[in-house]
Amino acid sequence: MRDVLPTVLQRLEIEPPVLYWRELRAYGADLELLLRLGVLRETTPAGSACCPECPFGPQHRVQYIADSTTHARHGYIHCPQCGIVEVALDSLRRWRIDPAGFLRAAFSDAGVSGPATEVMPGRLWLVGKVTWAARRREVYFARCYRRDDGSSLVTEMSRRPRAVLFTPTEAAARRWAGAVENLVIALESALSLEDGSIRFDGEYVEGRLADAGLTGAAKAERPKRKRAERAAKIEVLEKELIAHLRAARDYAYATMDRTGTPALLPRPSQKQLAERTGLTEADVSRCLKDSNARELRLYWETAQDLDQIMRWKAPAGSRARS
Repeated sequence: MRDVLPTVLQRLEIEPPVLYWRELRAYGADLELLLRLGVLRETTPAGSACCPECPFGPQHRVQYIADSTTHARHGYIHCPQCGIVEVALDSLRRWRIDPAGFLRAAFSDAGVSGPATEVMPGRLWLVGKVTWAARRREVYFARCYRRDDGSSLVTEMSRRPRAVLFTPTEAAARRWAGAVENLVIALESALSLEDGSIRFDGEYVEGRLADAGLTGAAKAERPKRKRAERAAKIEVLEKELIAHLRAARDYAYATMDRTGTPALLPRPSQKQLAERTGLTEADVSRCLKDSNARELRLYWETAQDLDQIMRWKAPAGSRARS
């Protein structure tokens, strides 16, 4: 099930972190939620736009004219191909991600003491302190790190090697890899939108701490047990998707024989996978984001690709659920 959260996290790695109406219009309920949580704040409208008739053309400056009768404002651009064209004002709306609001919402149920403190303006925050895996830890959040300009960020984190550092995306976490001694975790893999709120996956984070050997001796066994439970859930989902891929391959060849054109058997939604496997929808979402679930994500992505499905062969020794 798609939600707006991945888009928000990706945009946090860009300066300025602004989202446009065309990106958010499909997420009405999610947009209202993020506004209510203070994650997004509406900002000034875009000053330029593409011609509605030439959507892949260049941007043109928007000029506003007030109706002499109603006094309502209208936006227009001058397109070299189409002439003077009116642009819908809604299409120019923009929302800026408020880092403080985002961090408050992202860590609200993570047990982290707050509020977040800005350490380096717009780049690095001390979110607070928390006890994870039987140890008290500092939690930091960083955005917009680049290897060519991040020396100050790296220097700041080098003073706190035991702190856990969160980044918006897995791509950002990989950029940090090797630059610092800290455990770096992507919020992309730890957050989800569930039941009208942003949920923090503490089980996933404690599992990462256990994998890195950063647990307290008194409770080292608990994260290992949780990782084992997650691994079992991933295996169940892999088997279910293998069964779907087999059925999808058979369906594609059957429709090709019957009509001359292969057809794609729709991929089950995360909700449907949960119903079929006896897991919760949250379980499915967390398993798909788990860093150790590479094969599961491969099966999930393959289920949307007709060409790959028709060439697909089940892994040796695999058995689908009956």
